[in-house]
Amino acid sequence: MSVQNLFYFLLFHFFSVNVLAQRPNITVALDGTGDFRSIAEAVRVIPNNSDSIFNVYVKAGKYFENIYIDGEKRNIIMYGDGIGKTNIISSRSNSTGYSIAESAALNIKSSYFLARDMSIINNAGSNAGQAVALSTYGDYIACYRCSIEGYQDTLYTQHGRNQFFSYCNIYGTVDFIFGDAAVVIQSSFIGVRLPSGGQTVVTADGRIDGTLNTAIVMHNCSISPTPELKGNPNVKTYLGRPWKKFSRTVIMQSYLDAFVDPQGWLKFDSSSDLASLYYAEYGNSGNGSFTGGRVNWPGYHILKNPEDVQSFTVEKFINGSGWLPKFGVPFISGLG
Repeated sequence: MSVQNLFYFLLFHFFSVNVLAQRPNITVALDGTGDFRSIAEAVRVIPNNSDSIFNVYVKAGKYFENIYIDGEKRNIIMYGDGIGKTNIISSRSNSTGYSIAESAALNIKSSYFLARDMSIINNAGSNAGQAVALSTYGDYIACYRCSIEGYQDTLYTQHGRNQFFSYCNIYGTVDFIFGDAAVVIQSSFIGVRLPSGGQTVVTADGRIDGTLNTAIVMHNCSISPTPELKGNPNVKTYLGRPWKKFSRTVIMQSYLDAFVDPQGWLKFDSSSDLASLYYAEYGNSGNGSFTGGRVNWPGYHILKNPEDVQSFTVEKFINGSGWLPKFGVPFISGLG
């Protein structure tokens, strides 16, 4: 462990003890043992524009709700009893008349928000089309020890600076990590599910302006098939495709299972601009990480030097040390 990473480990330990020891300001429990029975009721009483952290504890249970956290509510920690225990579940989808963001089980338009120890699920199914589990539109948003589950368009990192996902599971089929935020997904499991038809695609970055410092970055992650997909080897899987003209995605020091198609990346459609996008791979492992058969696009890069990806680390890209210790979220500041 480098001296810098040791410093952040100790800093995290100090802050996490204090954060995790705090008592909840509000408790939500389906059985009536809390302050509210629904998360939506609890959200309504969170103070606006608070400078101190407001803790919302959601006890174990299945909460069939569509939660919206507006921009006036900030400095929030919403935590549960663990993955698979506290579950926020939506069945909405674009095919049933909801916009992409409206379909989300949890729609965050707040800043300084942490979701921890819960599952956020859209169970509309593989045939429902676009159906979001979690939508993030704000600055300084983090998820720690969460499972984000859906099919098409599972995680919508819609807009914002400094978003972070750590020790999470993210499941989906098509474009299931997408949006135009500055986001790092670190030390997480990316589970690719069996689609209803066609190929699977992990990312679809939506950067619309080449001057914006946004991207989807995966660091120290594992990209692997679920058992259902593994049993269907004829389904092709790609790391990403360019949703917008300046799409930018970096996958570094991650494990790519053998199911990843040798080409690695896919056009979004026939009009995709293959020169204005930026796709890069660095230091990955696994049988899906071999780059010899990758696409030959002007905007695709096989990076070899650490200095070429330093700007995409947690510290450089999303200013990790400036806000993650406040929430007690562990992170690898550099390349590790």
